[in-house]
Amino acid sequence: MQLTKTVLQQLKKEPTRSFSVEEIFSHIPGGRGITRESVVRALAVLEGDGRVTHSKGAGYRLTSPEDALSGIFQANRKGYGFVALPDGDVFIPASNVNGAMHRDTVRVRLNRGRGGPGDTREGQITEVLTHAHETIIGRFERRRHFATVVPVNDRIFYEFTVPPKDFAAADTGDIVELTIEKWPIDDQMPRGRVKRVIGRDTAPGMDVTMIVLAHNWPDTFSDATLAAAKAAASTVIETDIPDRLDLRDRFTVTIDGLDAKDFDDALSLEIDKRGHFKLGVHIADVSHYVRAGSAFDRDAAIRTTSMYLPDRVIPMLPHELSTGICSLNPRVDRLAFSITMELDPDGEVTRYEIASTVIQSDARLTYEEVDRHLIKGGFTDPRLERFLTALQLLSEVLSKKRSARGSLNFETIEPKLVLDSDGRPLEILIRERTAATQMIEETMILANETVAEFMLKREAPMIFRVHDRPDPDAVFGITKLIGELGYPMRTLDKAHARTFQALIDFAHTRPERLLINSLLLRAMSRAKYSPALVPHFGLAAPHYCHFTSPIRRYPDLLVHRLVKATLAKTLHEPAIISLTNELDALSEYCSIQEREAEAASREAVGVKVAEFMKDRVGEEYAAVITGVTHFGLFVALENTAEGLVHIRTLRDDYYQFEADHYLLRGERTGRVYRLGQNVDVKLVKVSVAQRQLDFIVVGS
Repeated sequence: MQLTKTVLQQLKKEPTRSFSVEEIFSHIPGGRGITRESVVRALAVLEGDGRVTHSKGAGYRLTSPEDALSGIFQANRKGYGFVALPDGDVFIPASNVNGAMHRDTVRVRLNRGRGGPGDTREGQITEVLTHAHETIIGRFERRRHFATVVPVNDRIFYEFTVPPKDFAAADTGDIVELTIEKWPIDDQMPRGRVKRVIGRDTAPGMDVTMIVLAHNWPDTFSDATLAAAKAAASTVIETDIPDRLDLRDRFTVTIDGLDAKDFDDALSLEIDKRGHFKLGVHIADVSHYVRAGSAFDRDAAIRTTSMYLPDRVIPMLPHELSTGICSLNPRVDRLAFSITMELDPDGEVTRYEIASTVIQSDARLTYEEVDRHLIKGGFTDPRLERFLTALQLLSEVLSKKRSARGSLNFETIEPKLVLDSDGRPLEILIRERTAATQMIEETMILANETVAEFMLKREAPMIFRVHDRPDPDAVFGITKLIGELGYPMRTLDKAHARTFQALIDFAHTRPERLLINSLLLRAMSRAKYSPALVPHFGLAAPHYCHFTSPIRRYPDLLVHRLVKATLAKTLHEPAIISLTNELDALSEYCSIQEREAEAASREAVGVKVAEFMKDRVGEEYAAVITGVTHFGLFVALENTAEGLVHIRTLRDDYYQFEADHYLLRGERTGRVYRLGQNVDVKLVKVSVAQRQLDFIVVGS
């Protein structure tokens, strides 16, 4: 039985009573290897689902009808927000926030009528049940008799006062961590004391550091982990090798980006006389070095993912592991967890084997090198030529097979920022999908699908990567838009993934190509982790998991442990039973952390793009309209920079917003600005801190 169900059963015994974590933990039957931390995670999932209510100082209890009007407040930087309830969102105007802060658990009273955006219900917050923040990160500003701290998270829209006795040597312009002493109540400003000074707001890299801290992301490891990392082996120990399949004589390479530091996957490939492929996907055996319950494991379980930022990577594991003993560096022995697959000429897997191995990578290749070799030739090693020629052929076979079943291939662009030594942006490059990146993508997808199939056939506990059907409301909006643009697709409602891919293909040669891809991506449900199998809509795959990146993703590490236990027939052991009981909570937590890391990365890129553009005020650019609202046009430049053309700057006419047609129309001239239209704009203002760019239309 999953741990969440066990906890619910315990609470149902006394449905009106509140329990502390310790009480719940002590009443759960023993012998299951359950820990207090696993119970806390299970309660967090149940609270997020609305099935359990948590009141500070009282504990946890089953949600009652009265509690049904409680949820987590998602604030907007403009002062209003939403509270998600089981039967839909409630809009909270700025005047009705009542001292709540972003992500607080609150109780809501509904107002009569439906006055929120999109005709959502409107309400007001009557009580903060649980505060989400004990500390905040902000900029310190010294006043005459006190100081203020403005949070760097712009969804916390309160200034905090600090009395002189609590300055702790902070001065104007310092970025500080503030312990909250008094939360906002009525019209009174909240109060805090400086816990630590992080640095000057002008210090190199501080702009990104503030974003990391605003997302409550750990930027240091525990003392126990640092000590363990210092003592970690730097080379493979001979006693670890005898029980492993020895693949050191197999020609093996890694292919990664030019700036990659850790290599958690390597490939080997041969083609026999029948045209069959023998593909080896060799993944760093992180689970050998990161044991369940160890200091490494505890810190990794808090992060659950590495965070990738323009000027740095915050790794899930210490560098001694992530770029050291766990990284499949060239020409050294490394422990791996490998899946060897035999495929027929049509790309069908005819047999496979999963085993603990020892390998030695023969070469560290970059995507740029591989693409250059494939285009120009010039191979210096005949083994490398055979390998890359075979890999390109296999990639084409797998891509064709995936497309035939309806797997989606979005066309997107991604900025790559070139920074100087102080983190200042020098250039914005565009990452492109190339033959080399596609080769790695196809082999990793195949390995992930095959491992998921292996676990399904054995009915073993598992963490799957699942992706539900697109949101119907978002799909309806896209259907209306493509109708306006003259696309042949009549409806996308309940459509197969092949229909979405046909839309992507149709848009390929049109100016709104990237816009259509972007809108489709937004309409997609978020992929997430789950112990329950749901087909992966985007890949058109009946089963899928994450297996190939255990250095940077905690779910992959957990999948390795489960697969190893299945192979060794040790699923009955206490540690694996404990893991099995936690799968619900772990899957939910890993999904949440993944979203936090992605949000921080987007914000950091936004800051650097804005910083790059601030010296280009007055310059003109070609742009495409990516959004139309009653207050103006959102536009995107070729370098991915995005901004707003406010309607008040369209001075040649009075423009009316036609929501049904996604356009602004001039009353006198009839001039139209519509979604997907190309337009020339001039940059007139940049706010780096708010990541906002303002444009005007040239000639308007």
